[in-house]
Amino acid sequence: MSKPNAHYAPDIRGNLLLRSLPQSDAGLLIPHLSRLHFCREDRVSRTPCGAVQLIFPETAIFCVRQALLGDRQPALGLVGHEGMLGWSLLMGVEESFTLATVEMQGGTALSIAAGPLLEACAKSSTLRANLLRYADNFLEQMASMLGSNTIDALERRVARWILMLHDRSHGDTLLLTHDEVARALHTRRASVTDCFHVLEGEKILRCERARLTICDRERLTMLAGCSYGAAEARYAAEIAPWPRGVALPPPSTRDVRIAQRALVP
Repeated sequence: MSKPNAHYAPDIRGNLLLRSLPQSDAGLLIPHLSRLHFCREDRVSRTPCGAVQLIFPETAIFCVRQALLGDRQPALGLVGHEGMLGWSLLMGVEESFTLATVEMQGGTALSIAAGPLLEACAKSSTLRANLLRYADNFLEQMASMLGSNTIDALERRVARWILMLHDRSHGDTLLLTHDEVARALHTRRASVTDCFHVLEGEKILRCERARLTICDRERLTMLAGCSYGAAEARYAAEIAPWPRGVALPPPSTRDVRIAQRALVP
């Protein structure tokens, strides 16, 4: 991760949450924001010895896990240009139980230190409320993730994870490996490979070495079923338009068959 440049006021349009703030609230943050550059697999955590800051991703995508076991833990959720990391600062908690790891190709994020952030929130109750609204939305995403990991077949979980990454990316091609998907979903790499073969055979995805292209998002969404879309729709209703939309298409006969097969353990 490169050091921030604090000598200019950065453009906030790359983060949907910042962009959704009233101009008066955004104006309290902008003078204190600096841009960070992250590489793939960079880690962000808040410990008593670590940096205390709020991070608003732009092009970077972060996978959030429980901090104790790090990468050995399944993913709790994703944060990209729709959200922020470090929201427990808004509740007066400096030490976090989570670890965030940069996914895919890395990217940029805006950051603000705890002091200026809390001063801004003290000046505006609406700023704190708007930021906490996203925190609540992330908790809903996390609950959906945990529920899906408990009851859904792997094909459905893979579909959901790919959709979540696609939502936060800026194209239809994702730079990720089978190992990374398996680690996020806490399953065997061979099982993920089998799922990708099925989805590629149905022309929903195209898989290459360390690269995956979404060919038919509508059918991928149908396969994910009710495991995907609730948190995203609520974000669209309460915060800002969701990057790729969350309306489910009417199912075709073939898509119903694929979805039914995904439910079989």
